[in-house]
Amino acid sequence: MRHEPPDPGYLLNELGYVDEPEAAAALDITPKTLTEYRRLGIGPDYAELARRIIYSREALAAWLARGGTRAKELAE
Repeated sequence: MRHEPPDPGYLLNELGYVDEPEAAAALDITPKTLTEYRRLGIGPDYAELARRIIYSREALAAWLARGGTRAKELAE
C-alpha cells in the first residue's frame, strides 16, 4: 500500500492559516487588491513564511469585524 503525501498546505490549513489567494477569495477581493492593502498597511494582519504570505483565519475575521476596507476610503 502506497502512502500519499498530504497537500503541501495541509499543516498550515490545520493550524488555521490560509495563503494569499485563498484569503482574497474568502474576502471576495482579488489577490492584487489584497497585496495593495498589505502594501498600504490597511489589510489584515499577516505573516511571511519562506517568502510566502499567509493569513490566520482569526486575523481575517478581526479585519472584517473592524469594517475591512472600502475602495472609496482609499481614494480619500
